[in-house]
Amino acid sequence: MKHYSTMAMTAGLALALMGSTADSAVTWTITDLGSAQNVQTMALNDQGWVVLGNRILSPTAGGYTVTELFNAQGNANNFALYGINNSNAVIGVDRNAGSSQAFVWQAGSRTNLPQLANWAGYSYSEVRQINAKGQVIGNTGDGAAIWSPDGSGGYAITELNKWSTGSAINDAGMGLMSNVNSPTANFQAGYSNGVGATTFIPERAGFRPAGAAINNSNTVAGTAFYEAAGYSWNQTYVWQGNTVTPLPVSATAANWQMNVGGVGGINEASVIVGYGSYGPYDERAMMWTQGALGWSEIDLNTLSHTGASFGKLTQARDINESGQILGAGDYFDSASGQWSQHIFLLTPVPEPASAALLLVGLLSLIGLMRQRQRGV
Repeated sequence: MKHYSTMAMTAGLALALMGSTADSAVTWTITDLGSAQNVQTMALNDQGWVVLGNRILSPTAGGYTVTELFNAQGNANNFALYGINNSNAVIGVDRNAGSSQAFVWQAGSRTNLPQLANWAGYSYSEVRQINAKGQVIGNTGDGAAIWSPDGSGGYAITELNKWSTGSAINDAGMGLMSNVNSPTANFQAGYSNGVGATTFIPERAGFRPAGAAINNSNTVAGTAFYEAAGYSWNQTYVWQGNTVTPLPVSATAANWQMNVGGVGGINEASVIVGYGSYGPYDERAMMWTQGALGWSEIDLNTLSHTGASFGKLTQARDINESGQILGAGDYFDSASGQWSQHIFLLTPVPEPASAALLLVGLLSLIGLMRQRQRGV
């Protein structure tokens, strides 16, 4: 029989009860993280640390401490950060020296990741995400690869499917890939740890999927290039087991396809964020949640929030286990009287009933564990 510590069990219950935070929140706070100009990459960890372009934002009591990283020339040209894990290890790519060099940065120290040469003899490395164990997914050589810490300060490379593109990795080391050639079809999505066989998304006619996010349950979300009846569009989807389901986007414009958009991230409660296209020039930041009747769409612009003076929220790019959502939207600068794109962080505020349920659950569990420890 397995025995669990009170702390571990308490943490487990807390995560389970907080898994519905996004649904039960009645209010949200929205924080302005500054201009989105020249910010092409962003990510968020569970402690609320944020990476934006070449900057790392660590929360403080009064806001954020900002750390900027630069290339060897002392600037941020051709330089970007892509991900951060809960140990605050940050991954990025420095393209300033002529070829792409991926790296891991932590506590002031940068470690360049080893590279493989591709079929033409060109060596490079690109990265996209880092998991809790410090494993990194990206591309080197002729396809996707996973870099794993080797215990001596370096990294070992595990190659994934040839010609594939790595996009995400979960804490079990399953690397999500796109543009994979399966035994029966081209341009598939799939996941693998590089040791066992690749698991491919079920095939659908006219459906060319790209994976964007994967959680520890191997739930995958992404966007697929879809062709039917002479039309084509990018359709949002979620893949669970043997089932592929469109993520709903209820377009309102005339003659506009439904379920058009993109995916930014997924958490362990399988809450998915991204954007939906409701018509020409009408992109909205989105959240999708799963219930008894299937998947529901939530336009983040319909949420009640306090804080910074954002207008339309246009993209959601990441979500953490606390339900915080990182994205971009239209921001009004009262000083200049101008609108521009800024980065936002949405933080859910649970309703009192949810907070009370969490407290009661935690206290009950602690009491039960103490009784067991006393042999009662």
